[in-house]
Amino acid sequence: MGLFSKSKKKNVALNDVTKEISDDFISNNINEKENTNENFKNEMVMLSDTSSSISNAIQDVNNSLSNLTTATLTQAEEINNVNNILANFNNHMEQLAYNVTNVQIAVLDTDQVADAGLNTFTDLDESLKSLQHAFTIVSSTVNSLVSKLESVNTITDSISQIASQTNLLSLNAAIEAARAGEAGRGFSVVAGEVRKLAENSKQSVESITKILDDIKSDILDTSKAMQAGNSAIDNQQKTLLSTKSSFTDIKSSIGDSIQEIDSCIENLTVASSEKDNVLSIIERVSTISQEHSALCEEIAANMDLQTTSLEKLDDTISSLNNQL
Repeated sequence: MGLFSKSKKKNVALNDVTKEISDDFISNNINEKENTNENFKNEMVMLSDTSSSISNAIQDVNNSLSNLTTATLTQAEEINNVNNILANFNNHMEQLAYNVTNVQIAVLDTDQVADAGLNTFTDLDESLKSLQHAFTIVSSTVNSLVSKLESVNTITDSISQIASQTNLLSLNAAIEAARAGEAGRGFSVVAGEVRKLAENSKQSVESITKILDDIKSDILDTSKAMQAGNSAIDNQQKTLLSTKSSFTDIKSSIGDSIQEIDSCIENLTVASSEKDNVLSIIERVSTISQEHSALCEEIAANMDLQTTSLEKLDDTISSLNNQL
């Protein structure tokens, strides 16, 4: 009885200890589980916050990509506009080059005409000089003829005076022969013949003098005409020299124009080359812009996928929080 009682007391005590240990274990397990759940909840909250932050960051990236895509499209439009402008510029440059080439051909033709004109003026100048020289010789010859005619007139005047004196002497001889009578008859006949000869000589001299006067008048008229012609040649030569000088100036101006046109063509060639370089650069920029736009679209698509995944993660976290 006493033994049973002691045994019973021991069993009760053991049961109490076991119960105490079991209660402590359960309490510890519950506390540990509660702590674990609390930590898990905290981690879920942190994960949710991180997910929200990532989602916001992705949204910001999407907004930036949207703005970048818009800017890229705007840039592409501007590049296209620049391409159109350069295309029009290229057409204008080609038309300008065509016009400049036509001007160059016309100027070269004018230059050839100017050369031909200068050669013609040179030949004409030489001809006028030859003609002027001939006029000078003829004028000198005419002046010499006038001088010789003056000498002939002097001689004919002398002959006329001699004829007059001879006529006077024959008249005196006839008078003396008449005084001599029959003895002077033969001398009287001779004196009469001499008188006739003197009168004929005088008439011939007068005729010669008249002819010489007419010749002299004609020569003087010719001399005046020669002087007028020589003066006209001088004026013509002055005009020719002035015109030749003008042609020389035109030739010089044409030469300057040819140099300016050549310089213009050279500048057009350089500008065309630079234009081609600009077009090449713009084409490369356009290609890069298109690649950039495609890359932005690809990144945006990936961001959308990430956003969807984060939304699913948020849903999962919310579901776990509700279960806890």
